[in-house]
Parts: sequence; C-alpha cells; structure tokens
Amino acid sequence: MQQVNLQGLTYFLERHEGPCLSLYQPTHRSHPENQQDIIRYKNLVKELESSLAEKYAKRDIAAIMKPFHDLGEDRDFWQQKVLDGLAILADETRFQIFTLQRQPEEFAVVSDSFHLKPLLRLTQTQDRFQVLCVTRTDIQMYEGTRDGLDQVLFADDFPEHIDDPTEEVADVPVTSYGLGPSNRQGQVMHYKGSRKDAIQTDKERFLGAVARALYNNISKEGKLPVVLVGLPENIGVFRKNNQNPYVLEHEINIDPTSLTVEQLLKKAWPVVEPVAAKRVQDEIARFKQAHGTGLANDDLENVLGAVLDGRVDTLMIDAEKRIAGKIDRENRKVELLNDFSDPEAEDVLDDLAEMVIRRSGDVKIIPSQYMPTDTGLAAIYRF
Repeated sequence: MQQVNLQGLTYFLERHEGPCLSLYQPTHRSHPENQQDIIRYKNLVKELESSLAEKYAKRDIAAIMKPFHDLGEDRDFWQQKVLDGLAILADETRFQIFTLQRQPEEFAVVSDSFHLKPLLRLTQTQDRFQVLCVTRTDIQMYEGTRDGLDQVLFADDFPEHIDDPTEEVADVPVTSYGLGPSNRQGQVMHYKGSRKDAIQTDKERFLGAVARALYNNISKEGKLPVVLVGLPENIGVFRKNNQNPYVLEHEINIDPTSLTVEQLLKKAWPVVEPVAAKRVQDEIARFKQAHGTGLANDDLENVLGAVLDGRVDTLMIDAEKRIAGKIDRENRKVELLNDFSDPEAEDVLDDLAEMVIRRSGDVKIIPSQYMPTDTGLAAIYRF
C-alpha cells in the first residue's frame, strides 16, 4: 500500500494511453459496519469490468482485472488493513492501493487518465499538516489532516535515531581512574559532567541534523506546517538549530512516547486549525487581488488556455464539485456533458488539476463554503 502524498502520485499524474482504472469506496474500520465493504467493493469491480469491456474490448481484460478480484478474496486485508476509505489506481502494468482516513464518494471509472481529485484533495488540502515528535535520541513524524494522521516513512539517509551514550558508559567504575579517596568525589563529579557533556553534544548534533534534513528533504518542497511535540529541553535544542519557516511557534510540551496517534491528533489539530484557516484566506485574497489586475480567472475555457500556455501559478478547486465533460486540447475547448454516465465523460476539474501539476503549478483544494467563485475553480496566473 502507498502513502497518500504528491510524490506517491507521480506515476499517475503522467500522461497515459489508457485504460486507466480508478476506484474509490468508503470503508469501515470495525465490525459489523465493515461486513458490507467487500460486497460493495465487488459491485464496483463489476462496474469497472463492464466499462473496460465497453471501452477497451481489445485489451486483456482478465489480466487487468485479476488484482482487483484477488483483493476481493483477501480477507486479511478487509478485516485488518482498511481505514475509512479505499482508493485503487490501476492500469496494465500497475495496481496501487491507498487506504484513506477520510471517506471518499463512491466512484469507479475507466478512462484514458486517472481520476485523482479525491487523492489530490488529501495531498493539496489546506488543512494538511505534519507533526514531528522529538526525543533525545529519536524522532517520528506524522502527516495528515483533522481526520487522521499517518506515520511518515523517512528515506534511508534521514537522521531518525542515535544510540544512547549513557548505555556505553553507565557501568564504568570510578576506581578505574586509579584515584585515592581524597580525589574520588571530585573525579565522580568530573565523570558525571563528561557523561552529561557527551549526552548534550550528541543531542545537539542529532537534533541539528534533524532540523536541517527536515527543511531540505521535506518542508522545502511540501511547505506544510509542522507541529513540534516533545519535552522543552529537546525542542529547545531543535529550535536552536532550526531555520525552517514551516515549523510553527506553538509547540506541545509532552513526552511524545506517552501518546497514541489519536491523542497526538487531538492535541495537534487545535494548534494547526487557525493556521489552516489563514492559508485558505490568504489564497482567496491572492485571487481577488490578481483578479483585479487581470491575472486571475474562473472561466473554464479561459483557464484551460492559460493552463496549456503554462501561465497558471495556482489553481483552486472546489472540494465538493465535479464537472462532467471532455477537454479538447487542440482547439482549447471544453465540451460539457450531462453526467458521468456518458462513456466519454471526464471530470474536467480533475484533468485541469493534473495538467497544472505537470506544469509545475500549485493546486489547492478548497472547501466549498470558502470558494471565491461558483464555477468550481479559480486560477491565479503567472503572467
């Protein structure tokens, strides 16, 4: 299973010839609610198989659908590994499962591109944040939204642990220094000071390396707010080395090893909530200011032309809206369709979001109540 982040979606954001299969399903973590999940899943798989046979009759349908059918028979997966939602993206060479902490709209479609907006909503939503749990010798990181946190898996070269120096020197006897009774007390004090110095030095080196790696390897690209959780003496050392503008000033002073993930979320979200609200307000203010100078628009075809020209810096999309249609890139036109029952129907907003990301633009998924327009999108142009 793949973690839900923009990096994990790289393959699916690339242009594909099709068929591209996308399945989304609300799921349940516990009995008896989860008893119906497999039945609903198998019904969605039947929809995919029927659509695949209609649109891509000449392809090896059995081979493409086999991993879907295999998953339907995997009782261990359905009983132990599902969360609140399921997403599956597949083509002739890849079958990728995402377990979600937010229930998506039930949806299954076969097309020449992947339906990614529900996943983009998770990766690009303005309430997404990270939590860094800091101890003297270890760190753990989580990423998520108000709905849940997933542990971040670090790259192999990321500094996430050091050995405890006290384990190496704790049993060394004082008499090993060969001193007489008159000097023994002073030597003991010197010994303890050396141990403390070693601990402090190692901690400063370790947390300094963590601070630099966090910014260079994670925050610089992800730009998500980071909440620090740890005892004051450890967070203080981290902050002394920190130059990361995404680390929030408000911190949670508690031993992170004493918290479950659920407790961690409960403590972290109130810290992040005002920050998330301000991020949305700032984007809307940017749009309104740019609109006044002609550098923003909410018309579908106007935005399409700007996307194709690489002029879109930021595209805001209504989190709850889908628009059935087809994009004609050559003629820069959008053909709207009645609904998604049409075999040629795509989610136009989804396609535009993918195009913007491929052209190094930003996509922001905005809750409906905060959208500055009623067309489902709002674009800010570079020029």
